Amino acid sequence: MTTGLSRRHRRATSRRLAAAALLAVLAFAPEPAHAQSYRAYVAAESEDEVAVLEFTPEGGLSVEKTIRVGRWPAEIEGPHGMFFDPSGEYWYLTLGHGFPNGYLLKYETGPDTVVAATELGFFPATVSLTPDGVLAFAVNSNFYGDHVPSTVSVVDTEEMYEIEQVTTCTMPHGSRMSPDGMHNYSACMMDDQLVEMSTFSLEVTRRLNLVTGEPVADPVAHGAGMGGGGMANAMGGSGMAACSPTWTTLSGNGRFVYVACNRGNEIVQVDIESWSVARRIPAEGAPYNLALTHDGSRLLATLKGSGHLAVWDLDTAEQLAKIKSIQEVTHGVAVTSDSRFAFVTVEGIGGQPGIVEVIDLATYERVGMAETGKQAGGITLVPGAS
Repeated sequence: MTTGLSRRHRRATSRRLAAAALLAVLAFAPEPAHAQSYRAYVAAESEDEVAVLEFTPEGGLSVEKTIRVGRWPAEIEGPHGMFFDPSGEYWYLTLGHGFPNGYLLKYETGPDTVVAATELGFFPATVSLTPDGVLAFAVNSNFYGDHVPSTVSVVDTEEMYEIEQVTTCTMPHGSRMSPDGMHNYSACMMDDQLVEMSTFSLEVTRRLNLVTGEPVADPVAHGAGMGGGGMANAMGGSGMAACSPTWTTLSGNGRFVYVACNRGNEIVQVDIESWSVARRIPAEGAPYNLALTHDGSRLLATLKGSGHLAVWDLDTAEQLAKIKSIQEVTHGVAVTSDSRFAFVTVEGIGGQPGIVEVIDLATYERVGMAETGKQAGGITLVPGAS
């Protein structure tokens, strides 16, 4: 079994090296002219639907079509994390619920039909791809299981085969890739850790305690010792995570990773080279998901507890705007490649539909809104659709 897994890992590594060479050539090709149209795919976690939306500054935001997802018609399977491959030819979706495991589905863009699927772990959530599109990293968050260290699933996207599950921490979330594709970063919602994993060796390379700012060697061991000692001190003295990080995102130059402390009401900026906390940005309202403008000037966060989108100047850490949603429970945020607009998903409460709002990042005004299925969450923008 180990030999088979190693062979698949070697094949994936060879494909990644070939893809990197091709990307280096394409980087010097002239960029096509951008049409003023933007498209987004949004998952409705309580409806097993994905909505395809289109936004134009002239016409606003509209739902182009709705895609039914899931493998069991009688069950709500919880579509959660979404990500496009670099070409835009395929997109990937995690299904959180299964019997007992969740799945990663691969869809062909356009017809939006499933072309392959693979089983993962307990409640896979956020997913990200290496820049060459060869590997997918999906965090198995295990939201409803025991508070024990869980895993990140590494999937070969061509064969749609799970190469390995790597144990990282308790309730991992917010899987995001470094710009060079060398490392994957995720946060531990119950351990207050940031975890770095090599995308070549598939091993955890570093951990950082986001509360103390100190490197740590191992995941927190939950269980009988939960009431005191080192773990309780690191988690605010109560056995509850003091930060409860929910998301990571990286600067375009790969120097910093930003982590949302949902319970700690702050965003932690980590210097990757020194592996230390560079800055803490206050973010009242329970920050949940993060995004950066592609020009590197601004940081955006959904404030899930207060129902806002907040925007900061990255140079000064000054909060530039705090935009109230028309519904409660803001969730995901994605920024268009020209840094003009932010798409925000809003879950709603009870029987409310989910919604997607478009915010103009020049004026911080809402310029588009559309309803989706219940509990709108995961969002990804179509590459090049700007």
